[in-house]
Amino acid sequence: MQKYQTRFQMMGTVIDLVVYHQNGEQLLKAAYHQLSQYAQRFTVNQPAVNQPDSELMAINQNAVIAPIAVESDLFHLINIAKAASQDRRNPFNIAIGPLVKLWRIGFRDARLPSAAEISARLALVDPDNIVLNEQERTVFLRQPGMEIDLGAIAKGYFADQVKQALVNAGVDHGFISLGGNVVTIGHSPTNANRAWNVGIQNPLAERGAIIRALPLNDASMVTSGINERYFDVNGQRYHHLLDAQTGMPIATEIASLTIISKHSVDGEIWSTAGFLSSADDALHYLCQQPLIEAVVVAKDGTVKMTDGLVDHGRYIALR
Repeated sequence: MQKYQTRFQMMGTVIDLVVYHQNGEQLLKAAYHQLSQYAQRFTVNQPAVNQPDSELMAINQNAVIAPIAVESDLFHLINIAKAASQDRRNPFNIAIGPLVKLWRIGFRDARLPSAAEISARLALVDPDNIVLNEQERTVFLRQPGMEIDLGAIAKGYFADQVKQALVNAGVDHGFISLGGNVVTIGHSPTNANRAWNVGIQNPLAERGAIIRALPLNDASMVTSGINERYFDVNGQRYHHLLDAQTGMPIATEIASLTIISKHSVDGEIWSTAGFLSSADDALHYLCQQPLIEAVVVAKDGTVKMTDGLVDHGRYIALR
């Protein structure tokens, strides 16, 4: 069984693709093209002159002006994300674009906004003001200045779609990594435990330091953490996970949250939605959600997990 693999940068992250298939080279090229098209169509982080085909930017630029018809995949993703955003018990919110643009965390021009600036944006982050027309397949934003930001969900959706295309092409074994988002196809043909052993980054250590590993078999693992994107001002650290209730980075004792699920889009949602004020609150909330498991690393280094997982020291596995 021949192995093909590639690594490239896209969407601000390093992407790794591995397939075991006789037409692996062609399949990897097709996956690259598929991801490139998604990045172009779903982006909000590039000027319109550089991204003329961004359907998402067209929606944001026409806030309060007109509904925008979009392709079925983008409409479907916005529909999923809006539904998740309307649960006010958690911080997942695709209407958070105005706050993301205000803080610019993760970009060179990140800055600490004034209280007045934050207050003005809080009126623009209500997901109830995203109007979806399923029959016309249009998206309309009710307030001027509103912006949809799919940064907390898009890569999971992309990974799921790439996996489906590879499976449809006959791939039985493969590995897709979009930064902190991993999706596996089948099991690893080379590992003794017949699984893809995927490490969880230690959020309190240097990049590459693994706090635990998970054996994945035809599953997804998504990790979010306060160590991913941040900046420091006057000795205070501000991370990129923003709270739409306060306009500030989420106040939490959690350092990172990893979700194990069948589909990566679910992992994306819950790796943000589960970022509550404490590890215990997060676990209580996530244990109520079907078809997901979670590993929480607190700022004090404590590792906790949902009921369906067991910690073997170096490895965490499904019960």
